[in-house]
Amino acid sequence: MITTILIILFLLQVISFYFIALLNAKISRFNNMEQKQQQVLIDIEDSFSAYIAEITDENNRLLQELQNTDVPKTTDPEVSEKPFIKAATTFEPPISFVSKQIAASSYLKSVQTTTKKVPETVREKVLFHHEEGKNSDEIAKMLQIGKTEVELFLKFND
Repeated sequence: MITTILIILFLLQVISFYFIALLNAKISRFNNMEQKQQQVLIDIEDSFSAYIAEITDENNRLLQELQNTDVPKTTDPEVSEKPFIKAATTFEPPISFVSKQIAASSYLKSVQTTTKKVPETVREKVLFHHEEGKNSDEIAKMLQIGKTEVELFLKFND
């Protein structure tokens, strides 16, 4: 009788160790998944920060271009001589008008200056010359590399 009770207790202890090991494995997987999610959140925040900084820089360049362009003066003496006067309770900043054509040309100039990139690596140089319409033989001679290397760069670019 005592031996059967001991055997039952031993089996219950083995089963409890098994369940403890399962729970420990699930907890460690959950912790790993939580760490991965935290890393993904950090990466997303960094991406958004970089995107916002890039947009801010582009907007600042556009504003600088707009300020550097000549804005035609108004011929209405009433508008040009009198400042905007409003009631003391409301404040509205003065509005400056710029034609859409001037804004568009300034924006296009700033975009064109920022999109030109000088190829630095061999791969970038190969792709740059290929976009210019040169074949692999010409590119290989210009960059002094093998034709098969050029063809591999072009093949793996697609």
